[in-house]
Amino acid sequence: MQRLILALICLLLLWVPGNLASAQTAEVQLYPAGVTAVVGHTFFPNDLTEGRLFAGVNITNRRNWGVQDDESGHGFGGGVDINRVLPVLNSRLLAGGRVDIWSMRINWRNDTLGITADSRILVFQPTARLLYRLREDPANSLHTIDLSLSLGAEVNIATHGQPVGEGAILLAGVRIGL
Repeated sequence: MQRLILALICLLLLWVPGNLASAQTAEVQLYPAGVTAVVGHTFFPNDLTEGRLFAGVNITNRRNWGVQDDESGHGFGGGVDINRVLPVLNSRLLAGGRVDIWSMRINWRNDTLGITADSRILVFQPTARLLYRLREDPANSLHTIDLSLSLGAEVNIATHGQPVGEGAILLAGVRIGL
């Protein structure tokens, strides 16, 4: 399943609409139980809107915040985000949404039952986000630097094994556009 999702995301990243300006990006987001790192392809349908297809890795250490007593793991995935420039702060503020799909393997321990095992999960992660554009310089090789804050949900839409944590998620990150 991970290979299929990763292959589909890579195909999407290779597809570039011919009539749209575009750029490559790298983004890291931190959340209380982990980190995501993605690379993506950003396209600009108009002057006020940007969209992005991305793929990457998600590493988590939920400790005892999940269903089990200790949960940690990693996985691959990708998704899409759409952002709109807001006419405030010299047009440096963007608002939008992001949808991630992660195929993850979570190693867990249940002290009550004395069991250590793993679960494979498919995670659907929609978030609403705000971005603040620190830098935008088309003449420079480092085109943009954005700070982001996202709030959303982490929903396990498929689980192979015992249930593991899901719920609200808050992420803070930085995105670099080239």
